Amino acid sequence: MPDSTSTAPARREMRPVVELQRFGTDGYGYQVRAFARDTKLASDSGIFASLEHCLFDAGASLDNYFTSVLLNLDGLLIGPCRTDSLRRQPANVAQRIRQHFRPG
Repeated sequence: MPDSTSTAPARREMRPVVELQRFGTDGYGYQVRAFARDTKLASDSGIFASLEHCLFDAGASLDNYFTSVLLNLDGLLIGPCRTDSLRRQPANVAQRIRQHFRPG
């Protein structure tokens, strides 16, 4: 329960989404979207030669700000993922994505 005597502003809860996209047969990119009540932030990555490199870059860029994100692949919800897993174990995350979603 919030302290009614607190003068600190209310924190906005961000909900980051990493939208992974395939480009051609072996390229991947991502877009980060973070939504707050009245705010929409977005950023685009470059194109990476592998899903693993794309996941690592997303994790490295977000790990200091968020403990977890939601992942989408080509508009399909994959689910939540810890940002440190994206950064430290991108091959494992990519393998799970390929097993369940079979990206090309």
